[in-house]
Parts: sequence; C-alpha cells; structure tokens
Amino acid sequence: MKNYDVVVIGFGPIGQMLSAQLGQAGHSVAAFEAYETLYGLSRAGHMDDEIVRTLQKIGIDEEFKSDAVPWDMYDMRTKAFDGELLLRMDWSQVGPHGHRGHWIFYQNYLELAMHRAVTETGNVDITMGTKAVAFEQDDDGVTITLEHRKSGEQTQVRAKYLIAADGANSSIRESLGIKTWVGNCDYNQLVVDCREKHKLNFEFDNGQFADPKRPGCLFQLGAHHHRWEWTLLPGEKPEDFTEERVWELLKPWVGPDDVEILRRPVYNFREVVAEHWQDGRVFLAGDSAHVLWPFAGEGMCNGIRDASSLAWRLNLVLRDQASPQILDSYTADRKPIFVAWMNLSREIGLPCVITDPEIAAMRDQGLKAALADPSLIPPIPEIPGPTSFVRPNDPTASTVGVQGMVEVDGTKGLFDNLVGTGWVLLTTDADALTSLSEQQRDFIDRIGIITAHVGAPGSGAKIVDVDGTYLPWLSGLGATTVLIRPDFWLFGSAAQASETGALLDSLADGLAGRFPTPARVPQPDEAQSDRAVDAAPAGV
Repeated sequence: MKNYDVVVIGFGPIGQMLSAQLGQAGHSVAAFEAYETLYGLSRAGHMDDEIVRTLQKIGIDEEFKSDAVPWDMYDMRTKAFDGELLLRMDWSQVGPHGHRGHWIFYQNYLELAMHRAVTETGNVDITMGTKAVAFEQDDDGVTITLEHRKSGEQTQVRAKYLIAADGANSSIRESLGIKTWVGNCDYNQLVVDCREKHKLNFEFDNGQFADPKRPGCLFQLGAHHHRWEWTLLPGEKPEDFTEERVWELLKPWVGPDDVEILRRPVYNFREVVAEHWQDGRVFLAGDSAHVLWPFAGEGMCNGIRDASSLAWRLNLVLRDQASPQILDSYTADRKPIFVAWMNLSREIGLPCVITDPEIAAMRDQGLKAALADPSLIPPIPEIPGPTSFVRPNDPTASTVGVQGMVEVDGTKGLFDNLVGTGWVLLTTDADALTSLSEQQRDFIDRIGIITAHVGAPGSGAKIVDVDGTYLPWLSGLGATTVLIRPDFWLFGSAAQASETGALLDSLADGLAGRFPTPARVPQPDEAQSDRAVDAAPAGV
C-alpha cells in the first residue's frame, strides 16, 4: 500500500490547485479523478484578481492570460438588441492583488495549465479513471479504497489527510453524513457554449439582457469562445431544448457557419452549504462544500480560495511547524466568506431572471433612475475576510494583503514574483527587523517567513515601491509593518517597529494551538433542509 502526505479526490481546478500548492511545497500527493480525461470544456468562465494572483503563485498566470480576456464593462440591458441600458459596471481597473479585477476565460485552457504545474512539481501522482469507493480514518491517517471505473479493480492507498474535491454530489461528504443547507433552487438556465469558426464581434457581448420574454446573457469565454444563457420560462422543461431549438435561440447572433456548439446543458440554480467542512482528517473543498448561483462568477473562485486556505495549513502541520489544531480554523475562516458570496450572487441574479412583465417594468424604472443618479445605487455588500486564524483584537486583520509593482536589484515586477510568497513580514521601517529578539528571528527562520523592507525610490530600501502602492496602504492602516498570510490576507499589523515582535509572538501562539477553539459557524438561516442535493446538469 502506497503512503502519501495527502490524497485528493477529484482533479478539477480545485483538486489541481491543492495538488499544485502542496506538491510545490514538497509534500507527497496522490490525486484521483473518476473520469479518464480532464473535463475538456468550460463550466467556470469568470475569475477575479485574487484568483489570478493565486495562479501567479503556482506559476501559470501568464499562460492563463494568453487566452483569457480582461473584462472591461458589465452591462445589463432591457433586450439583447436595441435594448435600453439599465446598469453599467466599470471593471477595467487593476484590483488590489496586482492584476485586472475581472477576467473571462475558457476553462479547458486553465485546466491544462494547472495540470502542467502539478506534474512539474514531481511530487504528485495523478490517476485518472479511478474513484474513491470507501475510506476509513484513524488517529494517524486515512486509508482510501479506490476502484478503476473500467476494470473494477480495487486498490488502497494511505494518507495523513484526505481532501474531497469531488464535486457537488460528493460521495465523501455523504459517507461522512455531513448535513447540507439548501437554499434557493427555483430557476433553470440553459447554457450554450460555442467555439468560433471565425472572429466574431458583437456590439453587446458581455452582460445581461433582462428581457422578461426570455432573460439571458452573453459573454466571451476567452479569446475564441462564447457563452449564451437563457432562463427557462414557467412550464418549460430541460428536454424541450433540443439542438434544433438551441439553434433557433442563437439565430439572431450566429448560425452553423459561425460557431460550433460544444455543449448545451440546462442547470438548476442551487444554493448549498455543508454544515462543516472537516471531519477529523478529511476535508471538503469546492463544490463538495458549497454551491452558489452563477451571477457573480465566483463558484470556482471560492473553491480555489478553499484550496489555498487548506494548503498553507496542511503545509505547516505536515512539516511539524504547527499544531494540527490550526486545521480546525478552516471552516470558520472560509464558510462566512462563501456565504457572503452566495448572498451577493443571489442579489445580483434575482433581477436578471424576472419573467413577469410588471415586475420587470418596476425593476427597469428603479435601475434607470439609479443610472441617472448614481447616489440611488445601494452599496454593494462587502465580502468579509477570514476571521478565525488572525491576530485577536487587531482591527487591520482580515484585510487584503495588496500586491504592487516593486524594483529589486534593478529588476521591476510584481512583488510576489520578485520577493516571494508565503508568510510575508512587510515593513516600511527597517528597525522593525533589527528590533527582534533571537527567539523571534529563529521563529522567522523556522516557519520560512519572508521579511521585506519596502521603501520609496531613493530611500535606500532594497525593495522599491515603484508605483506607490505599499507606503500609502500601510499609512492608511496606521501601520509600519504587516504580516501577510500565504493566502494574501493580513494576519495582523504593528503600528511601531517596537511592536513587531509582539505580532510575531501572536502568530507563534496561533501555530502552537493556543488560539481559542473556533466557534461553530451557523448555517445561513439555521434551517436544515431535507431536500436532496444534486447540482449536476438537469438535462440535455
């Protein structure tokens, strides 16, 4: 029986990201995928700057961008053609993570890039066409029974930890008996993905057409693909949408000479949240833990956040640099963030799927008024940062650790590329590093914390703040030093150089398991649903 540090079940983007980060950290990983090949098509289509930075971390951001397209404007109109503008959001800015804030992409290219990153680690065994059929955990690890889908042959492997990245219908979650909350699931959506046969240019190609006669949307999937979606009307069924019917819907835009239809599933919008995302040495990540409506484009993004949140914790525990108790903060860190995204996705989506003409007219009136007077636009709910494994009572904790352009030894580039990623102690005051005790310096070396003194041009600092990103940011926090987690969130900060040692001591306490046990995170409305969870395509 082969032994690994971690076994990952499911080799979609979430399993790939876990495998890449853990493999690059030097851990032995086995990844098993039930299907014989990568999916090869696109389910996710949007990515934000935080996730592009995570791709940067594993070295594939530029490969991703070779086909992905930065998303400039998000529009909502009353109709697809000659429709009145109801809403316009400018998405053309660079986000706090150093990349454009929004990207649209074709998932197959992303998975191929991630697959390359995984294989290049040399530490990950990938087995396709094999599913997990049973597992048993004890105090020291997990024994997993696997079955080859074609031959039926069974084998067993052993791991210190097991991660279920096996999708919304997770057999591992069900085997653990983890309850799920099921929220809104009242809408079906036809999704049609097409590959261009020649270059297409549409005057309106990235946004919603909120026509109550047939609500829908159109957007690019990277440089050479497009996606159309239509909301099914009351009384319609998935089986009604034959290929012939789909071509009729596409007719105002394209025909068979213009595009090839790659897939045309009907999806049921779902909101699903697992009660807890950890059972002993077994963890849920991605759709096995949660599902949301697609309107914010944050389904896969949240799964990748899960992967990063788990990877740094497991890395420290596997290296005996932290107590296993830090793993207990995973659900408490991630679940509130996901629920916030779920609520925002529903808030964005509900106005887009209205089929009642009178309600649609009221919506249009309100949106047009807000378009004329932006002060009428309600504030977008803020997405929180992680609150479990951060410095207690630190008002700067749980905020984003930004990334800007820097210059090091005459070379300009993004901070993570030139300085590194992981735990980062970043300061604008050189005394913050010289004031540390020998024990604190040993702690920095043991954990592998990167120390970075950043200064303005001409300050003499080794790391030059080229675009003025870091100095105003720290000043706004009221800090001279910040400690950034490997998933780009602030653990905490120090206002003065003399307080830096206390900041490091707080991290040492947390890694030693001396933080309070995380409180249970409640379900969205504390109403457990007995409805079956099935987020797979509903038809065709």
